[in-house]
Amino acid sequence: MMRLHAFLIWLALQLSAGQAEPFDVIVVGSEPEGVMAAVAAAEEGARTLLVSENARLGGLFVLGGLNSLDLRTEPLVQRGLFERWWNRVGRGSAFDVGQAEAAFEEMLRAAGVEVRLGADPLTPVLGAGVVGVRTGEEPLLAAQVVDATADGDLSAAAGAPYTVGFASLGVDERMADTLVFRVEGVRWDALVGGVRERGPEFAQLDRDAAWGHFGGLPAAYEPEQVGVRLRGLNLGRQRDGSVLVNALLVYGINPFDPESVAEGMRRATLEAPRIVRYLRVLPGFERATYGGVAQQLYVRESRHFATRCTLSVDDTLDNVVRPDDVVAGSYALDVQTLTPDDDGYVYGVPVIYGARLCVALPQGPDNLWIVGKSAGYDPLAAASARVVPFGMALGEAVGVAAAWAAQTGVPAQNYASDAEAVRRLRERLTARGVYLPEVKARSPSGPVSHPYFEAYRTLRRKGLALGGYENDPQLDAQMPALGFLYLLANVGVRFWEDDGLGDALLAEFPELTGELTPELARDLTRAASCALGRCLDARDLETKFEGDVLTRGEAYALAAKLAGLKGN
Repeated sequence: MMRLHAFLIWLALQLSAGQAEPFDVIVVGSEPEGVMAAVAAAEEGARTLLVSENARLGGLFVLGGLNSLDLRTEPLVQRGLFERWWNRVGRGSAFDVGQAEAAFEEMLRAAGVEVRLGADPLTPVLGAGVVGVRTGEEPLLAAQVVDATADGDLSAAAGAPYTVGFASLGVDERMADTLVFRVEGVRWDALVGGVRERGPEFAQLDRDAAWGHFGGLPAAYEPEQVGVRLRGLNLGRQRDGSVLVNALLVYGINPFDPESVAEGMRRATLEAPRIVRYLRVLPGFERATYGGVAQQLYVRESRHFATRCTLSVDDTLDNVVRPDDVVAGSYALDVQTLTPDDDGYVYGVPVIYGARLCVALPQGPDNLWIVGKSAGYDPLAAASARVVPFGMALGEAVGVAAAWAAQTGVPAQNYASDAEAVRRLRERLTARGVYLPEVKARSPSGPVSHPYFEAYRTLRRKGLALGGYENDPQLDAQMPALGFLYLLANVGVRFWEDDGLGDALLAEFPELTGELTPELARDLTRAASCALGRCLDARDLETKFEGDVLTRGEAYALAAKLAGLKGN
């Protein structure tokens, strides 16, 4: 029925516009995730078009110059098409941008994908769902459409609901953006020698890349431009001997306003040559010169779409693998700095987790898929799932599913909810070389046997508790009194949508310093509950504490109790 409806719309448009035969699958956007979706769809027999407003393939990897891979390799969980591409670019932790672009071109050509780059602005063609895209005045029809734009622009234009940044957690912030710049004249052998002499606390490296704090030199940099900042360096070598640097953070940009993005790029572009001169004290950088900036800004985070299901922070850090997962991930939940005043947040490191096909299906319009960082991940889970290798693996799964849905005439949402169809999809993905982990119960990451582990998980869901790279929330460390007040204030914001609780507590406890005693902790918690209109009485707060000063775990238990009142 869906194919028939799409055909009738196509027929009417053809009569007026003279369009050729419709496609089975159209992929919109040239990001790596979209290239994988297009290749997979074509390899499964679908007549496939990849169309993009960009003039080059590769999106973030090519136009954004991001040539360092966020990838865990022991074990390698992103295989299939990603590994085929990775083999073509040298199988390193960094790659040459030109080689990456050529690899994308070769894979699309070999699969038989029709490619149109430099298209006029693309908008969705809507019928009973998304039935194609329009480029300028030309309609392009398809049974299935995949949104592989960098920020989900097509899905947004089709009316799919979304939030921006950390808004769903009650925070009007998003991860900082980055402008990658090029450095020429770096003596890589001297850099290798200098790093090895100083040891891994200084930096780490391999044949293709170097990364780390470099003795605190980047963090000590004082910029001239407003709203930019230098973080720890990620250096990726190019075949011509130059080095791409992923380290220049840019704040205060509206990613949906081209003028704002251009202004942010202008500030960062002015700062980049000065940074290169500053870095000449590093080994191997003595004769370094500035070689320009990437064509596009690396917008790290923008939209988070509401999809048919959502990958949550609990899914990732509880190492959940389900029988209907179509992709595997394991990268750290590493949230880049949100403001110029913080250093970012690491919520933990998964062992392994899976994601279902429904994370790629936006709520609302049918026959529309989405791949990339804007797919159905909550903002904390996205800190892991946003990395491009994971997105490329999901893109392959979506490409196979979209091809089959197009060929069988099944609407995308029906396909993803059909257990037998997903079972066959998993079998096909495995045959294609995709890694799908064994379905079994796994222990969550972190101190699961600790009595306050569940309180920690409750607060972590709203981004209020960290596990770090060691998955250690330090639940037995002492909690300072003022820190507890701020924690309660944030519970008010993130669980209750009340941004006045902090001021109310500071007014009632104006001289709060020092240790958090049981009596003070109870007083603060009761005052917070009353300020929120749900007063806890003494019996509600009869928690037994082990010592004279509360630990972080004990403080989390009280804060989680305050958070839980919202649902009672």
